[in-house]
Amino acid sequence: MRKIAIASGVVGVILVAASFLLAFWITPTYVARLQGNTNVVRNYSGTVRTLLNPAALSSGNLSGAIITGVPETLRRQVTVQQTAGNTALVRDATTVTVAGRRIGAISSNYAISRTTFQATAPHPSDWRITKATGQTFNWPIGAKRQNYTGWVPQTETAVPLRYVRQQPQGGINTNVYQATVPLSPVRNPQLLASLPTSLPVSLLQSAVKAGLVPASLVASLAKDFPGATSVPLGYAYQNSATFWVAPPTGVVVNESLTETETGGIALPTGKLVPVFPVLSDSYAFTPASVSAAVTDANNGSSAINAFGIVVPIVVGIVGFLLLVAAALLWIRGRKHGVGGPAHAARGPSVDPARADTR
Repeated sequence: MRKIAIASGVVGVILVAASFLLAFWITPTYVARLQGNTNVVRNYSGTVRTLLNPAALSSGNLSGAIITGVPETLRRQVTVQQTAGNTALVRDATTVTVAGRRIGAISSNYAISRTTFQATAPHPSDWRITKATGQTFNWPIGAKRQNYTGWVPQTETAVPLRYVRQQPQGGINTNVYQATVPLSPVRNPQLLASLPTSLPVSLLQSAVKAGLVPASLVASLAKDFPGATSVPLGYAYQNSATFWVAPPTGVVVNESLTETETGGIALPTGKLVPVFPVLSDSYAFTPASVSAAVTDANNGSSAINAFGIVVPIVVGIVGFLLLVAAALLWIRGRKHGVGGPAHAARGPSVDPARADTR
């Protein structure tokens, strides 16, 4: 019986220790984090209000340089390329299609923490990354009702992500965050590579005749760029975005965004004089992407709850019961071990020398 008690006690201790390891080490370290095989696709749909046609602008076709009122789709894919401990190399790539024609793409590689999903500086030296700040594509696991900082790849700057409320989205409760990017210079080299870097002065004069550009602008440019046949161009970007985030996993369940990009003359002083619209659009997750995001959020939350709460509680209870059983068996074994022989010693005995021989 004592052997059974010892065995029960050993197993009980192991199970109790395992419950604590599951809850406070294994789950936070290996379950509640970005997995190495992550490959997530989200699709957006929206409308382009205005869109620049660079080829038409360069050729002087002012009437065909601006496209208006066409449907837009975006495809965003986030994949984990490599991992190193709690750091992951993540590729975030987006392609834009307007009226069935692909008009642009942008991709970035980030080194991020696998639990906070924030860009991080420490990473293997052979990783080629974009140096970023704050959240890149996801909120932290266990997102709180507080403000965060988010990265804007178009301007390569960080902006506040303000918590505003809780709201159901796709059938689950979410934290709602909003962000506003003020008019800022476009610094992303991929975006700049697809846009004209200069504008012929003759084209500006044609724009004046068409009533698109004030004559005073051309006159002032003659002072800033005397004798120039072309003037340098620059671009500015701004947006307003709302994000619906599932708190347990940090998964973005939906996103709605309105953005504007403007082209203008880059003066020697660094100031940008707006001249023409480059892009003005609004878009959000498609219903299918909302549904997929909700599924991802629910599956992630279930895994975290299972390995971080349910399994540790069950394993801990079983371990505790085994410890109680071991204690009871040990006590019972001691009683039998002392009471049995002592009781036998107090029983009657016969001295063979004094036996009745009658």
